Amino acid sequence: MELPKVADFQFLNLPNNEQVAFLYNTAKTTIWQQVKQLTTNEKITEITAVSPYYDTQGKALEEIINTFPNAQINVVIDESGTIPTELQNEKRYVFYDWKELDLCRNIGAEQQSKLHAKILHFNTKGNREFCLFGSANITSAGLGISNTANSELSLFLKSENGNILDKIGLKLKASSKKSLSKFVANIRLSIEHAIIRNNQFPIKLLAAEINYTTLTLYSNIEFDKPVAVAMYDSHNQIIKVQKIELLKAQHEINFDIDENIFRYVQLQSTDDNKSLSNKIIVSNYLTIAKTHPNPKNAELERLCGQLQNGELRNVLDLIHYAIIDESEKEDGTSIINTTRNKINDKEEKKEADQSQLYDLSGYKPIEPNSHLYENALLLSPSLRVLDALKLAHTQSLDLEVDIRTDEQEDDISSISGNDESEVRKEKSVPLKLLEADKRKLKNFFKNLYTYFHRDTLLTDTNNMAKPNYKETKYKLTLTDLTKYLIALELIHEFGGKSEKIENEQQQLFFTYLPVTGDYENDNVKGCCLNIVGDFLRLAKNGFKEYSFDYTRNKFEQLQFDALISTIVCIANINWKEDEKLYFKTLLLNTLHYLGWVSTTEIAKNLNNLITQVKEKAKNLKHATSNLDSQLEYFENRVCKAFRYSISNREDGKFADRAEIGQIIYSSIAGVGYCYVVSATRQNEYCLARPGFNWNDQKNEYINHFGDNIYSPIRLIKMTIIDL
Repeated sequence: MELPKVADFQFLNLPNNEQVAFLYNTAKTTIWQQVKQLTTNEKITEITAVSPYYDTQGKALEEIINTFPNAQINVVIDESGTIPTELQNEKRYVFYDWKELDLCRNIGAEQQSKLHAKILHFNTKGNREFCLFGSANITSAGLGISNTANSELSLFLKSENGNILDKIGLKLKASSKKSLSKFVANIRLSIEHAIIRNNQFPIKLLAAEINYTTLTLYSNIEFDKPVAVAMYDSHNQIIKVQKIELLKAQHEINFDIDENIFRYVQLQSTDDNKSLSNKIIVSNYLTIAKTHPNPKNAELERLCGQLQNGELRNVLDLIHYAIIDESEKEDGTSIINTTRNKINDKEEKKEADQSQLYDLSGYKPIEPNSHLYENALLLSPSLRVLDALKLAHTQSLDLEVDIRTDEQEDDISSISGNDESEVRKEKSVPLKLLEADKRKLKNFFKNLYTYFHRDTLLTDTNNMAKPNYKETKYKLTLTDLTKYLIALELIHEFGGKSEKIENEQQQLFFTYLPVTGDYENDNVKGCCLNIVGDFLRLAKNGFKEYSFDYTRNKFEQLQFDALISTIVCIANINWKEDEKLYFKTLLLNTLHYLGWVSTTEIAKNLNNLITQVKEKAKNLKHATSNLDSQLEYFENRVCKAFRYSISNREDGKFADRAEIGQIIYSSIAGVGYCYVVSATRQNEYCLARPGFNWNDQKNEYINHFGDNIYSPIRLIKMTIIDL
C-alpha cells in the first residue's frame, strides 16, 4: 500500500523497450476484456496458446479465433490435462503435443514433464509481441470469457524486441504437430479437482494474520453458528482450540500462545470437531516487517540473510548496526525521525536522476510514546542483530556437535594460544581477517562500556564538579537491554575461541577474546566486571515502562533472558581467591536487579530459573573447569542467601553494624549488594562492588560520588549476607 498508485490494467514502462500490465478478473472487467483493450488496433498474425487445461467444448479457443479471425492459432496440449475434445472447426487450429516438444524433454530430464505453464502469446504484423502469463488457464472461467470468472492473476508483457518464445525455449516444430483426434483424453480426475471435490467446506478461510497478540481471520462469509478455531504448530499438532460464537468476515481474536510455534489455523465444529474450513498458514506481521524493503536496512538484511544461509563469519559485521542504533534516546525521540540520511546536494541530484522503486519522502515521523513508536522499537537494528547472533550460535552448535563433549571438558582459562591441541578447527583463516574481526569485537565492547559508564548514564557530567553531585535517574530502555544481551552473546560465542592460522609457513593460534587478563574490556573477565557491573548498577533505577502490551511482554522476556545469560557469564569465569567477592556480589545483584524482590516471587520462579541457567550452560562452546562447581555454589549457596536476605528485610530484621569483608545489602543511594572495604565507629562505610568506579589508590571498585573522590556512606541499618 506504500507503493505509488498506478492506473489499473495499464502498461507500465520497463527497460529494453518493454512494457507490462498487471491483469486480473474483477466483477466489472476480466483478463480477456483487458487483453482485447490493450491490443486494440494491433494486427495480430499468430497466437500461441499453452495450457494444461482447456474447456472441453473449446469455448476460450473459439472466442480467441472469433476475436482475431486472421491469426493462425497454435494450441499446445498436454494429454495429462484437459483436452478440447468437443471443439468445433478444429481445422482452423494447429495443435502440438507437449510431450513431443524439446522444452518438455529438457525440463523432464529424460522423463516427460507435466505441463503447468499458462501462456497466451501474440505476434503482430509489425513484429511487436504480447505475452500473457500467470495463473489463468485457457478456459472461459480462467480468462473471464463466460459469466463466471475465476480469481486469476496474470502479467501481460508488450515487447518491441520480440523473440519472447525463443527466450522461453518454446519452439514449435512441424514434427510435433498432431490432429486433435489423435490426442487421448485423460479420464482420470486431476489431483486439483479431486482436492476441490473432497474439500467442499461451508466456510473458506482466505487469510490469517498475527499482529502481536491479535489473530485476524479473513473468511468468505459470516457464519451464524458457533465455531472452534483450531491452532496448529509446524508439526500439525493442535496447540489450542478457541470458541467463537459468531464468525465475522474479518474476525479478530486475542490469543496467548507463543506465536513462534503457531503455524496453521482451521475452523471446526464445536460439537464433533468436524472441519468447517480449509486449513491455512498463518502470516506473522513482525516476521514480515523485519524484512520490509527499507533501503536503510538493506545491508543489515543482506548480512542476516547470509548468516541464515550458514555464513557464520559475518556475525561480527552485524554488531556495527547495534552500536549505531539510536532507536531510543534519553529524550524519548526515535531514530525514525531523528537520524534520516543527510546527503549533500550533489548526492541528492544523483539520486534524483536514478529510477526509484518508491519514494520515501511520503513516510511520516512516528511520535514518541505512541503504540506505533513502540511497535517500531521491535523492528530496531539491535533486536535484529540479537536474533541473528542467537541464530548463529544455534547453527554453529549444529556444525560442531561432534566435538561438543570434548569442549565441555576443557579449561579455557588455561588456553595460551600456542598449543595446537587447544584448537580443533582445521580451516586456516588469514591473520589480517582475524585481526579485523577482533577489532570489531573490541570496538563493540568499548562503545557499550563508554555508553553505559560515561555517556549515559552512570555519571552526570554536568554536575560532577558540584558538591551536591547526584547520579542520574536514567531508566534502562528496550534498546539498552538489547545491546547488553548482544554483549553477553558475543562473550558466550567468542570468549576463549581460537583459530589456527598459517603465517610465513608457521602455525600460530589466534584467540578472539581471551578469558583472563587485566580488568579491561578486551577479555571475558574484564567485560564481565565492567559491562555487567555497570549494567547492574544502572538497573538500580529500574526499567522504562511501555504501554503497548506486546512491547511490554517482549521487554519482560528479554529481562529474563538477561538474567539467565548474566548468571552463566559470571559462573563461567575462573575467579581468583581475592576476586570471590566480585563473583558473589555480581550474582546477588543480578538476582536483585533482573530477578525478583519478594519471597513469594522467588519461591514461584527460582526452580525454573535454575533449570534455564543449567540448560544455557550446557550449550556453552567454551566452558571453564570451574563452571559446574560455581553453578552448584550459585544454586545451593547464593540463591539461599539471596532468599534469606529478602526474608529478613520483609520481617524487618536488620543489622546495625558490619565488619570489613562482609557482604551487605542497603537500598540507600542504590548501593545494592556490596562488600565492606573500611568502616568507622560512626558507621561510615567504604563499599565496593563491580559497577562502582575503579579507584587506583584502593585498587578496588569503590562507591564514588564524584569524579575522582570517593566518600564513605553512613548506614544506620543494613542486611548482612551470609556467604
